[in-house]
Amino acid sequence: MQTFLFKTEVTSITPTVPSGKQWAIHSLNVPETWKTTKGKGVTVMVIDTGLPDHKNLIEAIDSSKCKNFFLSEDNNDLNGHSTHCCGIIGARGIDGVFGVAPECKIITVKVLGKSGSGTLLQIERALKYAKTIKPDVISMSLGFHTNDEDIHILIKELYDMNIPIIAASGNDGFQDKVCYPAGHKETICVGAYDKNGNLARFSNSGKKVDFAAPGVDIFNTWLNQNYASLNGTSMATPFVAGIVALLIAKHRKQEKETGLNDCKTIAQIKEHLVKYTDDKGIVGKDNSWGYGVIDVEKLIGSKENSNITIWGIIKKILQLFRK
Repeated sequence: MQTFLFKTEVTSITPTVPSGKQWAIHSLNVPETWKTTKGKGVTVMVIDTGLPDHKNLIEAIDSSKCKNFFLSEDNNDLNGHSTHCCGIIGARGIDGVFGVAPECKIITVKVLGKSGSGTLLQIERALKYAKTIKPDVISMSLGFHTNDEDIHILIKELYDMNIPIIAASGNDGFQDKVCYPAGHKETICVGAYDKNGNLARFSNSGKKVDFAAPGVDIFNTWLNQNYASLNGTSMATPFVAGIVALLIAKHRKQEKETGLNDCKTIAQIKEHLVKYTDDKGIVGKDNSWGYGVIDVEKLIGSKENSNITIWGIIKKILQLFRK
């Protein structure tokens, strides 16, 4: 069975950076969260079309751990999809173009070729590799329409290892069905919306949708040192992967300072995401928006961080008295 990239639309390619193109990270005040963390110390695995060669990603990519399971091509990204997804997660700010977590590290695993297709066996090998190197987050902007039990077993094993998998709902415009691996209950399934706050017409809906994120006119890194604007749930997915990277980094920092970390398991990570999500669409979780749109500023913002830090200090003092 084939696996494939979703029908992601490339709307423009340019070597320059037009002003105001990064609406997505600014609409949720992501740069404000960088006062708390930029994702340092967190590794995101991008299972996609291969290794980017872009000046804005040189510092982000941990090339020593990148892997190629699409053996009829070399490890380089010949399609552009992986380059764009990696940029959304961790672009370093060259030319003024940033990713959500501009100090995280990225590992690419190539399972799809220049045409955007591959096999389920390649996905399976990538997930097995993830088990060995244990990234903090996995981003999968690809899919297939039928459940594969071997892949599901691996996803469940990664879930038990507390490695969250962020996956795209798909771009078919289905009203009651998302693609796999997003369809598995152990993944975090992401749909897409546009800069006007409307759900994207192509974004698959269904009971498994967890969140919606920016996925229309998303501007970031592309082939040949260019930048491009793309549409797709493929773009919304790394946006959420970057948010999760910020969340994990923030709580690890707190743990060093206070000894407290209530964001170690996938259940805890999802609980935090839901707690700081703005409900959209029908009241409550629905098939189009899921829980809604994550309020990144509240999720990562310094106010919550300070409150937890103060409580951590109090707890440590109490522990000393008990001794």
